[in-house]
Amino acid sequence: MDAALTGLVAVFATLAGSTLTFVFQRHIARRAERFTRDQQLWHERIATYSAFAAALTDFRRSQNDRWHLERADPDSPQFIGARDESYQRRADSTAALCRVRLLCGDSALFEREIHTARSEQDRAGRGETARLALDRFLISAGGVTQRSSAP
Repeated sequence: MDAALTGLVAVFATLAGSTLTFVFQRHIARRAERFTRDQQLWHERIATYSAFAAALTDFRRSQNDRWHLERADPDSPQFIGARDESYQRRADSTAALCRVRLLCGDSALFEREIHTARSEQDRAGRGETARLALDRFLISAGGVTQRSSAP
């Protein structure tokens, strides 16, 4: 009877050990998957936010170029080219914003039509407002990416 009891205890101990091993391995695997997913999302956010910042910076520059060239000669080929470039930069910025929104929801950025400014002071103010909005976004996005990268 002692041998049977010892055998039974050994079987239960083996089953308990196997069960605990399975539970711990599953927990470790889930944690590793979550870490990998978080890392992928972090890299995606960095790439997306960087592309967004670059697109907005190019758009703001094209708006300033357009404004200055329109003041110099609104019928010149240079102005027409700058206007066309500003349209393309706006489309690029909108596409980048859509990607940001897919990753993190709505952003706090808003559009400022630099090319419609009435004066140099108005143009400079609109450009600065756009630059500051981008800075606020990047500061906010930096906090999100730092928090999400922690294991």
